[in-house]
Formats: sequence, structure tokens, C-alpha cells
Amino acid sequence: MKIRTKTSITEHHPISHGGRFSGGNRHIDVLDFSSNTSPAGMPSSVKSAMKKRLDEMGHYPDTDSINLLSSLKKYTRLSDSHIVVGNGAIEILYNFCNTFLSKKRVLIPTPTFSEYESASKLADCKFTFFKTMDLSKNLDSFILQIPTNGCVFVCNPNNPTGTILPKKQLIKIISSAKNKSCLVFVDECFIELVPESNQSIINLVKKYDNLFVLRSLTKSYGLAGIRIGYGIGSKTIIEILKK
Repeated sequence: MKIRTKTSITEHHPISHGGRFSGGNRHIDVLDFSSNTSPAGMPSSVKSAMKKRLDEMGHYPDTDSINLLSSLKKYTRLSDSHIVVGNGAIEILYNFCNTFLSKKRVLIPTPTFSEYESASKLADCKFTFFKTMDLSKNLDSFILQIPTNGCVFVCNPNNPTGTILPKKQLIKIISSAKNKSCLVFVDECFIELVPESNQSIINLVKKYDNLFVLRSLTKSYGLAGIRIGYGIGSKTIIEILKK
């Protein structure tokens, strides 16, 4: 029997990331600078909390993540109707592309996090890559290429260049995209490491229904192995993603 599936899947090449188990590397004595995880490791408070709850590992988890959502509501100052939780930020990224971007046009500034391209390819998207080492210096040209009824990806601060796009410039992108019925996917997985903490745009999801923001507990909190990510968006986007 010949098993058939989408060409985008059969031709897909999973992204190789840094880290202890990347590229066949399983030597614990190697100093790895490729995965951008905290050298301080997991917080001792997390270790203590996990030890106290080990007996619960034999049970299925709460699929609604009620306790986590309660904490995220306090942290983000947004209601849980604006928040979706996932098994790491990557799961949310792929679910977002699969849900909203099938066969649409996407605009991606490069160099940047490679999973945007990978997830979009599996959704059969068409690409435009905008080459820049500092998007803030090429903003007007970038905005001119925003696709109608498509999606724009922005990593802020950007991985791997470390540059950050000021909030005013991000708002300009989001507003211009809204006029073209275009979604804007902003990755803020490194935002807590930015000295100017007010550069986050999560509070704008109430104003712009075309905005979605990705967050993670991996980088800033040293919890890569636990796989906790969350997304912030309009009530409509979140309601759909939770399904």
C-alpha cells in the first residue's frame, strides 16, 4: 500500500537546534553556547516545588492549565481569555501556522529563528524573506512588503542578532498590517532579558486583533526541559487555538 500525504510533509526537514542532544552531540563535557539557555540553570525554587509534587506525576495533568493560567494572568495583567498555554513555545508556533496560515503569504526578516520558516512550510505558505541585520533601520521598506491577508513574523529581541525593535516601530508594523488584514506574530521569548522591560507589546492585544505574541519560560527562567510556553492574543485567536 502506498501511503500518501502532503508534499510539504514528505519534503520537510526538521530544524536542528543547539543544546546537549543536537547534531548527534551527547557529550556532557562540551561547553555549549548554541542554545541560549541560562548558565545559572533551573531556579532552586522550581526544584523544590517539583520535588513536593512528584507523587502527582502518575496522574494526567489539568488540560486547562488552570493554576498556570492563574499565575500568568497576574504576571501579564491580562485575562485568561487572552492567553493560551502550550508544550513549549514551539508547539504554539506550529499550531498557529497550521490553524491560520494555510497557503497564505508570509513575510520573515532574516536572519532570525528558523522555526518560523519551518512551521510555515508545513502550512504550505509562500515566503518573502527580508534580509536585514537591524530591522529598525529598514522599517519602511519592510512595511511596504507586508502581504495582504497573510502574516508577518517578528522576533523581538531577535534571535540570533540580539537587536530589538522599539515598541513604536512595532506598532507601526502592526497597524500597517491590520490595514491589509494581515496577522502579526511577535516572538517575545527573550523579552525579559531586555533592560528596557517596557518594550513588550502584550498589552496591545486588546487594541489590535491581528496581533499574536509568543512567550516562553525556557530562556529567562532556565526551564528548557519542562516545556512551557504561552501565547497572547485577541479573544478570538485564543479561543480558536485552545481548540
